[in-house]
Amino acid sequence: MNQKSPDRRIQRTRQLLQDALIAVILEKGYEAVTVQDVIDRANVGRSTFYAHFQDKEDLLLSGFEHLKTEFEKHLLDASVTSTSPWELSLSMFQHAEGQRQLYKALAGKQGGNVVLTYIQKYLAAYLSEHLKQQLKKRKNHFPYEILSNYIASSFISLLTWWLDTDSSYSATQMNEFYRQLVEPGVSVVMGG
Repeated sequence: MNQKSPDRRIQRTRQLLQDALIAVILEKGYEAVTVQDVIDRANVGRSTFYAHFQDKEDLLLSGFEHLKTEFEKHLLDASVTSTSPWELSLSMFQHAEGQRQLYKALAGKQGGNVVLTYIQKYLAAYLSEHLKQQLKKRKNHFPYEILSNYIASSFISLLTWWLDTDSSYSATQMNEFYRQLVEPGVSVVMGG
């Protein structure tokens, strides 16, 4: 029982620091944020910060780990039965719509390239296995790595624009625009 109490305190402290980082990013942009800004906002000491994180990038990426877990849970809750890139992108747009401030801080232009690069790599890796199998089934020798990176980078670009402009388009509308833009090229490559 004594072990659970420190775990909760650690979780609370980490969450407090993550929330402070997000708030300061939304005010100043990631590049301008300092560790001092974060600890001032969270009202914790410097040693407390460094007991949990190496630097502001480590703190930022820890927020993405939470986001990734939430996203994977969202995919399971949404009962996505296919690994179609269009269902995946719809789920991501819907998740971003439901947690817009968090996404804006982590994946919008204010979050800097650190998280955008990380999300893009995550998506490309997620799609790679599916595309590899699909291309192999169709005896298509197009490099799956190029296709998965194209799909992921196009998605990141549109997601970032949507977040940064505070566009009123819904997640469903954004996914439809994304699909209209990307699907024709993917269909040609896939032979369909």
